[in-house]
Amino acid sequence: MTEDEILQRNLELAVGLPAGWQALYRQLIQDLAKVDGTPTVVQAKEKFGEMRVYLKIYSEPAFALADAATARSRTLCQTCAEPAVLSRTTDGFYATVCPQHSDGFAPAEFTPMRHVRVLIPKPDDDAEGDPSW
Repeated sequence: MTEDEILQRNLELAVGLPAGWQALYRQLIQDLAKVDGTPTVVQAKEKFGEMRVYLKIYSEPAFALADAATARSRTLCQTCAEPAVLSRTTDGFYATVCPQHSDGFAPAEFTPMRHVRVLIPKPDDDAEGDPSW
């Protein structure tokens, strides 16, 4: 697959995101391409009122960009991209919505997610016999 095909595939994943976050995702893909060449996104979706982007190949700068985009998504209405807050329905559904799109939602008192990043390296053949592994 060529770099252009990978970038196009990444941009096509935006279809699964709410309309208000489309521009944010496209900007993230452009920013990732600047720091990591051709990023490969495995999945892009909304979860618990925030944009999630999962990368196949990663670096610390790529993680920082993806984390910043996730944080930014918690301030943009997922419907229209206007300023918004993370909100919740009484039955526990989360969304980031502006006052115009907040029917049935109230501002959330806390975020339901805590982000922890754990990287587990794939051992090479030499590491299997190493007792420290």
